[in-house]
Parts: sequence; structure tokens; C-alpha cells
Amino acid sequence: MDEKRVLLKMVKTLVTDLQNIQQRGAGYYSPGPFVQRYNLLLEKAKEMFKKDTILMDTFSPIEDITSVDPADKMKTTQKVVIEAGQLIAYIEANLEG
Repeated sequence: MDEKRVLLKMVKTLVTDLQNIQQRGAGYYSPGPFVQRYNLLLEKAKEMFKKDTILMDTFSPIEDITSVDPADKMKTTQKVVIEAGQLIAYIEANLEG
């Protein structure tokens, strides 16, 4: 099993799940589970791609929020979507070799 390809599929699934939540109104849902999952996947990506640290160092964990304000929840959700999209691009580029 190629763990890098599995990681890529997992990050893509995370983005799909986030998009589904956004369509339902992300401001009403806690971004916590998505933030936590993204941070775990990012940690694994950093382990897998530790040779390529220059660009991987541009990624950092996302802080979860405790705010109940829908606008704050939406901003955090958008951060995860953007960062996960960039991580997908990074992994795909590395897999292309």
C-alpha cells in the first residue's frame, strides 16, 4: 500500500466533507473535528515528506476556535479548505515526481 496515495485520498475526502458542511451553513457547525483531522493529516504528511522540508515548512497546524460566532466558524472552515487544497497540490506534485 502506498501511504502517500492513501494520504492524498484522505485529504481530498476531508475537503469534500468540508464542502458538504459549507453548503449546509458552516457557521452553524463546529469546525473542531475538521481542524483536528487536518492537523493530524498534516503531521503525517510532514513525516512522509520530511526530505522536502522547504515547501512543507510553509504548512502549519490550524488553531481551533472556541467562538460560537458563525462568522468565526466559517473563517476557520475556510482556512482548513484552503490549507487542505494546498496540501493536496503539494502531495500530487510529489507523487508525479
